[in-house]
Amino acid sequence: MNPTESTSKDGVALDTIDHLIVQSLARVDGIALGVSLGTVFGVLICLATVVLVFKGGDVIGPNLALLSQYFIGYDVTYPGSLVGLLYGFVFGFVVGWLIAFLRNNVLSAYLHVLKLKRTLSSVSDYIDHP
Repeated sequence: MNPTESTSKDGVALDTIDHLIVQSLARVDGIALGVSLGTVFGVLICLATVVLVFKGGDVIGPNLALLSQYFIGYDVTYPGSLVGLLYGFVFGFVVGWLIAFLRNNVLSAYLHVLKLKRTLSSVSDYIDHP
C-alpha cells in the first residue's frame, strides 16, 4: 500500500482525497454542537456581566441591560450573570442544534440530488448506447 492510501472499515483502500471527502461529508452531531455553542454563549454573557459589575460606575452596562428585554429576569448584577449564563446556554444550544440540523439536511438533499443525476445519466447512457 502506498503512503497516499488508507484503509476503510471494510478493508478497502481509500485514496487520501477520498478520505478527506468522506470526512467533510460526515454528519454533524447536533447535541455536541449545541452544548459547545451554548457553553460559549453562556460564558460570554456571564463574563461580560461580571466585568461590567466589577468595573462599576454610575450607569452599569446600558447596552448589556437591553438583554433583559429578551431574557426575563436578567439584570446587570452578579445574580443576573448566572441568569445570563443559563439563557446564553439555552440560546447557544438551540442555535448550535439548528445549525447542525440544517447542515445535515441540506447536505443529505444535495447528495440525494447527485445520486439521482448519476442514476439518470447512467440510464440515458444505456438507452443511447444499446
